[in-house]
Amino acid sequence: MTIKLGEMLVRAGKITPAELDETLKSQVIFGGRIGTNLIEMGYVEEKDLAHFLSKKLGVPYASPDQLMSLPPQVLRLIPEEMVRKYKIIPLGLDKKKLVVAMADPSDFASIEEISFITGFIVMPLVSPELRLALALEKHYGIRRETRYISVASGGRRRPREADPAEPLQQEQKKDTTVNPSAEEEEVIELPLLSELDDLGMDPAEEPMQGNLRNAAVREETIRQYTIDTFSMQLAEAKDRDAIANLIVGYAGQEFDRVALFLVRGNAAAGWAALSQKKGVAGFEELQIPLDAPSVLKMVADGKSFYLGPLADTPANTKILAALEGGKPPCALLVPLLMMGRVVAIFYVDGGAGELGERVIDMQKLIGKAAMAFEILILKNKILMT
Repeated sequence: MTIKLGEMLVRAGKITPAELDETLKSQVIFGGRIGTNLIEMGYVEEKDLAHFLSKKLGVPYASPDQLMSLPPQVLRLIPEEMVRKYKIIPLGLDKKKLVVAMADPSDFASIEEISFITGFIVMPLVSPELRLALALEKHYGIRRETRYISVASGGRRRPREADPAEPLQQEQKKDTTVNPSAEEEEVIELPLLSELDDLGMDPAEEPMQGNLRNAAVREETIRQYTIDTFSMQLAEAKDRDAIANLIVGYAGQEFDRVALFLVRGNAAAGWAALSQKKGVAGFEELQIPLDAPSVLKMVADGKSFYLGPLADTPANTKILAALEGGKPPCALLVPLLMMGRVVAIFYVDGGAGELGERVIDMQKLIGKAAMAFEILILKNKILMT
């Protein structure tokens, strides 16, 4: 947002600096505006946020009743393409004054563009992002993200304390293979920037089993692409989706199927994926509940990587169907942890060579991703001060 909402709330005593810090971390991972993340984390209520913004900005707020009960002639005041671009809702027209609801009434550049295109004087009203998402879906069929569904239904939460490490479930599986040399790296916590050099993408120094020629080719590929191109692009990523696309694109060079799942609440959602080096249509619509048996639930509960075959469960079958392929003999999944919990899960299968030889490399890849998120968090903090 153009306005520094988080800083305003801290100065007003509505939230603490620590709560803002946690919210900024959540925003980097899950996206959305700072206000939406504050509501999701239970630090503020939607109504209270709307009143606060209204008072601080000196503009009225759009009530839920206003947003959800609009006649067709009002909705036609603004072309749908403009509604989609600016995420605004027309509320009425008074002579030459067009009243609209928007998340950031201080975004004067957008207001001027809307006024120029419509020929009306734009009178903005403020509304929290999640309420706008509900209205946009109802009136224009603009599908809201899954994240807004739980918030809209009252599913608010406080940040979860880090759970004690649970016994690794994969060690109990007869067909599961765990790389003993990777025990200390099974959980990738968000690293400090000072640890950047310790998480380089050089291949592990441990002896490799299997085809040494393939290992040498793999090492050369990593050195040329990852160090010279991938790492630089990752450090310069502008948002979370750019990070996700870079990770999937890099791993997709080597593996048959690659995917990132976003873990939110009691479900894992598709984020980005490649199958046979091609994008997977509709993958972001995939939802896997974490209260039923699946490999994603195993990784989320154990906070550790999984290496082995996928059990025949409805959820696993759904995952494989979404990734456009049959059941692989072996798959590797690595969690990305922030704020003491799993926020994303990285999946790969197929490719040349043994997956067991790539566990540490893939853990380092997720470590790189964690550092990229750390950079985004620091950038957000700089902009907030």
